[in-house]
Amino acid sequence: MMVINTVLSVMAYNYPPEKLSVYLSDDGGSDLTFYALLEASNFSKHWLPFCKKFNIEPRSPAAYFSTESDLFVDVEAFSAIKKLYEEMEHRIETTAKLGRIPEEIQTKHKGFSEWNSVTSKRDHQTILQVLIDGRNPNAIDIDGNALPTLVYLSREKRPNHHHNFKAGAMNALIRVSSKISNGKIILNVDCDMYSNNSESVRDALCFFMDEQKGHDIAFVQFPQSFDNLTKNDIYGSSMTTIYA
Repeated sequence: MMVINTVLSVMAYNYPPEKLSVYLSDDGGSDLTFYALLEASNFSKHWLPFCKKFNIEPRSPAAYFSTESDLFVDVEAFSAIKKLYEEMEHRIETTAKLGRIPEEIQTKHKGFSEWNSVTSKRDHQTILQVLIDGRNPNAIDIDGNALPTLVYLSREKRPNHHHNFKAGAMNALIRVSSKISNGKIILNVDCDMYSNNSESVRDALCFFMDEQKGHDIAFVQFPQSFDNLTKNDIYGSSMTTIYA
């Protein structure tokens, strides 16, 4: 669920959906992760309109529901979206405990055919599935608004070839995205770091598009804000002051 919450928080950025494409790089090559992303793609049709209508923050469902933010939105709408999230969470966790994808779920998407009895995380072909194609006019949420593109990628791995860890994963993402969205700006988000600010993309673009300094900037990094810190914060993880 951690990965799915990160994906949903990024899909909910305050940015034109036709210009936003989200790629999940699964180096474990897990059909369970693919199933969870499939569930998230369906839930996003309800979650994104909810985020926009009530302008909520943060836009990670788990983080949002753990706060008292329900005091500031319509109670009925809050209860409905929370119920949908908990139902999705239950389905994913039940399937994860089972340790395999039941046949009735496999029939819901052709992508499950990529996995077979000999597939392993260290030896498999490239698995690429577009779960939401933003170029498709039918890719819309429950309010009829366009959805961002959502792609699952598990790059090819073979025992006799070094996969080069995260660098290799990024190279694969760049190559695949060049054929689908071909965006000029790439945002790299770790799976356990959900977005806590829906304006992050716009804020970053302000640096790149600055008329005087933009041509000198290649990278923009946001500070991390950690949850559940201890009182003494012995590792210095709290975000108390941001300065430039």
